[in-house]
Amino acid sequence: MLFLRSPLFDRLYGQIKTMPVIDCHEHLTGPEERPPYKEPIAALIHGYVFSDLQSAAFGIPDQDLMRLADQEVPTDEKWPLFEHIWRATEHTAYARVTKLVLKDVYGEKELTRKALDRVAERLAEQDEEAYFRTIDEAGIEAMLADVLGWLPKGLGSFLDGSKTFPDKWRPLISLPGLHPTTLNWETINHIGSLADQHITSLDEYLDAVFVVFHRCIERGVVGIKDQSAYSRIVSYDLVPKSEAERQFNLVLSDPRNSLGWPAGKPLNDYLFHQYMRFARELDLPVQLHTGHMAGIRNRVDKTNAAFLASVLELHRDVHFDLFHGNWPYLGDLLFLGKNYPNVALDCCWLHIIDPDYASELLERSVLTLPHGKVHGFGGDYGDVPEYVAGHLHIARENIAGTLARLVERGWLTEEQALSLAGDWLFNNPNRFFRLGFDNI
Repeated sequence: MLFLRSPLFDRLYGQIKTMPVIDCHEHLTGPEERPPYKEPIAALIHGYVFSDLQSAAFGIPDQDLMRLADQEVPTDEKWPLFEHIWRATEHTAYARVTKLVLKDVYGEKELTRKALDRVAERLAEQDEEAYFRTIDEAGIEAMLADVLGWLPKGLGSFLDGSKTFPDKWRPLISLPGLHPTTLNWETINHIGSLADQHITSLDEYLDAVFVVFHRCIERGVVGIKDQSAYSRIVSYDLVPKSEAERQFNLVLSDPRNSLGWPAGKPLNDYLFHQYMRFARELDLPVQLHTGHMAGIRNRVDKTNAAFLASVLELHRDVHFDLFHGNWPYLGDLLFLGKNYPNVALDCCWLHIIDPDYASELLERSVLTLPHGKVHGFGGDYGDVPEYVAGHLHIARENIAGTLARLVERGWLTEEQALSLAGDWLFNNPNRFFRLGFDNI
C-alpha cells in the first residue's frame, strides 16, 4: 500500500498539511509533567520505539536494555548497545517518528554518536514555550486527553480544581480505575471519598461513581475512555446483580479481602455495563481500546473488537469510538463500523503501528462505510509533543497517499478527497464529541 510521490499526491498533501486537526487520543498532562531529559539517547527512545528496541534485543539482558532509558548512564556507555539495536529497527514507523524528531527538533539528518552530543546541547530548549508551540504549529486545535488516571495526585486533583488543563485539552474519564480487574477495599473507599460518601453496598458504590461522573462533566470532561483490554478480554457478559453483589460484598466485608482476575470477571462485567448505562444517561461518548497494545509480551487475541458486538448491540444509544484500527483484525472492525450506527472507527496510534494497514483501513472505509464514521488521527503519546507532531506528519502523508489512490481509481474527485480529509481530521470528531467548533 505504500504510495508513490506524484503531482496529485503533492497537491493533496499540500492542502492536508494545512488543515486543523482534532487529536482524538493523547496522554499529555501538561508541560510541568514533561520528562526533564538531559541525556540524548533516553530522550530519543521515549515512547513506542523502545518496544521495537526490546523486540530486536533477543539475548540481551533486560537490565542492560533498561540502561538505555536511564538518564544517569553516560551516552558513551550506552552507545555501542544502542547503535547495534537501533540499526536493527531503524526502519519501523515507530523509529521514523524518532527520525522526524531528530530532524525537525534537533536539526540532525542521521542518528550518529556526534549527532547525540549536539542533541544533548539542545535538550534544555524543550521548555514550556516549546511544548505549546509544537502543538500549535502542528495545527492541533483540540486534543482528547486520557490523563485523569495518570495525574500525580490522581482524579482527586482534577475534581478539587488543583489540577487544570490548557484550553486545547478535552479530558476523558479513565474507566479502568472504576472497575479494576483487581478490586480491593482501598479502591472502593477511594471512589467513595471522591464523592464524599462512605460505601456500604454495591448500590452506594455505583451512586458514588455517578456523582464522580457528574463532577467530571462539570470540570469539562467530554467522554469516557476504557483501556481494560490490557488486562482482560473485551467480552462483557450480562451478569445478574445478585452475583455481582455477592462478589462486591466479599471485598467490602473485610479490608483484607481482594478480588482478582479471572475470578472477579462477573463483577467487572456488571460494573462495565452499569457504566455504559451512565454514559447513555449523561450522553457521554465512550472510547474503547481494541487491538494492539503498548509494550511487548501481551495477548492481542483478547482485544479483538469482535468481542464487543453484544455490547454495541445492547447499548445502542451510546456512541462508541473503537481504537487503534483494531490492529491486526481489520475486517472485524470494518464489519462493526458498517453494521452498528453507534460505532466510529478511530485511527489513533495506528499510523505508526502499521502505516499500510492504516491506509488500507481508510481506503476500505470509503468503500464500505459512511465516511462520517472515521476519526483520522490521535498521537497517543505522553508529555513529548514533538513526538505527537512527528506522528501527525506521518498520518497526513498516509491520508494524502490513500486519497490519491482513490482519485486515481476514479472513485473520488480531488475535491471530494480533500473534503474527506477534512472530515477525518476535524469535522467527524468535532461532531462526535460535540466540541463546538465550526466545521472546516
